[in-house]
Amino acid sequence: MVGIEGEVIVVDNASVDGTPQQLQEHYPDVELISNRENVGFAKANNQGIRIAQGEFVLLLNPDTVVSEDTFTKCISFMDAHPKTGAIGVKMLDGSGSYLPESKRGLPTLTASFMKMTGLYRLFPTSRKWNSYYQGHVDADETAEVDVLCGAFMFMRKEALNKAGLLDEDFFMYGEDIDLSYRITGAGYAIHYLPTTNIIHYKGESTKKSTLNYVLTFYEAMLIFTRKHPEFSGQTFLIKLAIYFHGLLQLIRQNITRWWPVILDVVLLYASFFVTSKLWSWYYFDTPGYFHPTSYYFNLPLYTVLIVLAMYLNGAYDKPYTRKASWIGFFTGLVMILVLYALLPVDLRSSRMVIFLGSLLFGCFLWFTRSGVSPWGRLWGDADAQKTRKAIIVAGEEETARIKELINRSKDHIDIIGIVTPDEHLHDAPSGYLGHIGQLHDVVRIYQAGEIIFSAQDVPFSVFTSTMSRLGPALRYMLAASTTMNIVGSMGKDIAGESYAIQIHFNLSDPASIRAKRIFDFIASFVLLLLFPVLVFFIPHAFRLFRHIFEVMFGKMTWVSYYPLEGNKQSLPPLPKGVLDPASTADHADPGRRLQHIHYVYARDYHWTTDLSILIAQIKNTGQTR
Repeated sequence: MVGIEGEVIVVDNASVDGTPQQLQEHYPDVELISNRENVGFAKANNQGIRIAQGEFVLLLNPDTVVSEDTFTKCISFMDAHPKTGAIGVKMLDGSGSYLPESKRGLPTLTASFMKMTGLYRLFPTSRKWNSYYQGHVDADETAEVDVLCGAFMFMRKEALNKAGLLDEDFFMYGEDIDLSYRITGAGYAIHYLPTTNIIHYKGESTKKSTLNYVLTFYEAMLIFTRKHPEFSGQTFLIKLAIYFHGLLQLIRQNITRWWPVILDVVLLYASFFVTSKLWSWYYFDTPGYFHPTSYYFNLPLYTVLIVLAMYLNGAYDKPYTRKASWIGFFTGLVMILVLYALLPVDLRSSRMVIFLGSLLFGCFLWFTRSGVSPWGRLWGDADAQKTRKAIIVAGEEETARIKELINRSKDHIDIIGIVTPDEHLHDAPSGYLGHIGQLHDVVRIYQAGEIIFSAQDVPFSVFTSTMSRLGPALRYMLAASTTMNIVGSMGKDIAGESYAIQIHFNLSDPASIRAKRIFDFIASFVLLLLFPVLVFFIPHAFRLFRHIFEVMFGKMTWVSYYPLEGNKQSLPPLPKGVLDPASTADHADPGRRLQHIHYVYARDYHWTTDLSILIAQIKNTGQTR
């Protein structure tokens, strides 16, 4: 905060992305409060407010980017208007579009009904019918409003002392409405200030397309109406909205989640059923040749085995890939053949039915994952993802860092070229496509779909003005100068949701997590069977016996990071391990070397890595940590 004497307080609500470590490393002057559990928006903010020493207090969401002049303009406005208790500013989403929640009205019966039904969109500038978003106040007009958004609330500490802190009965949502109402009740005005703006990547802290969001939001509205009887008229409406929206979201959520599984189950069973009927008719000349047991035992069993194998191999984990589907499919076939050999003769079906049914489903599998069918488009196949064309706006040093970060990620991004952020240059340096003033022409000529700006080299005002000038048809990304990620909007069609490019660790994938757990269990079972032999070869073998059961029940894992504090920053979490990928290395130098070993292990993880480590270090399985 250049030119402002202030303090920065960060309250971390038990995040798992390494935020506290990054803050301590890059911003040692920031006052950090680390909660061991998510205590909610209101309680966490109150923790920071209570220790704040300044004349003003700003509540700021983690999914925001603030303009360079925001703080100075808010302070100047407060100094000029001593009766103003709180200020909100113009908020833009990740595409540069205006967010209507920058200014809001109180949740009266009319406002709530128009908001819940979406009818307010028919009367965007009406004081009465769009009072929820204060439609009568222009987006560029400084005005007094009723309610501010909790993502950015610049408040006078004096007003907070009179109105009281955030009500901790609200876990999330509604607390900003309640606090705004109490600030005005304490005799202070609330103003909307559009002369400065921030970017709010809605969705980074919470996912708003979930059933949990719907229930949490409306529960917050019920708390507000119970607390303030003058708004109790809409209690019935809110309860009705909870049931309606909750049911709608539940149906939508489950259809989205289970549609690929249901589709495969139907196609698999249909494939086996059709081929069994055709084979009965063609080979045995008897349409009803197979016993009914085949249709309610064998075929469902084959279907379950293949779908289960596909699930365990990550075929239904986003981002969906063809590779995971095919590996799961062939794994399921192997399971069926093994089971077929173990079944009693009277419970076996025809091997030709298995072969032909699998062949037919293989055709369906190719078709549904091809990306050319309606199912393929619904599936959202990551393998069919088109490479995105991007332009970097940055200096030479930041350009190299951004390129390295993109190369480490799994994002399909093709860097077309670099644009210098210095628009005063008449001739672009060698290797650059032009300067930022020529960005519109560069995008048009090279048909770029997204632009990645360096936060270090490009002023925020230039970033937002460029977004406004080029429009929402592009994706805009911002590379933070001190962290290893690039944030921006999900895209032109989902401008409100946040997105991040960051280093991808295979060990974070659900399929890898499942594979590691399955490997741990199977390896424990095998070692238990071999224990009568291993007891003569393994030092401290009876400690190995204890480890077998600890791993089997999930308290430990066979391979994890070397247990040294401070060297596992931002890596996917793992339980304590019996072995580690660095066990064969010299632990006398536990610094950068260990960090690199752990980084490579997490990034490139496959269950075969654990297998090779376990085999190579089998004699160390009785060791203690």
